[in-house]
Amino acid sequence: MIDIGHALREQREKMGLSQSELARQTGLRQQSISRWESNTHVPNVLDCIVLAEFYGVSLDVLLGLEGEGV
Repeated sequence: MIDIGHALREQREKMGLSQSELARQTGLRQQSISRWESNTHVPNVLDCIVLAEFYGVSLDVLLGLEGEGV
């Protein structure tokens, strides 16, 4: 099963950012980031694009789909 929250958290931690710092640098809400990483909500496609561009990764990598055969 795909764990989007874990994949999002992993990308943020690779950059050495707190949720608050990520929110400040991307314009996203810290509360949203927290909900995504805890798998209580799923980010919309536009927010995923913002994050993927910020991290410099594909959407597949961002969402943990790389290597899943999806």
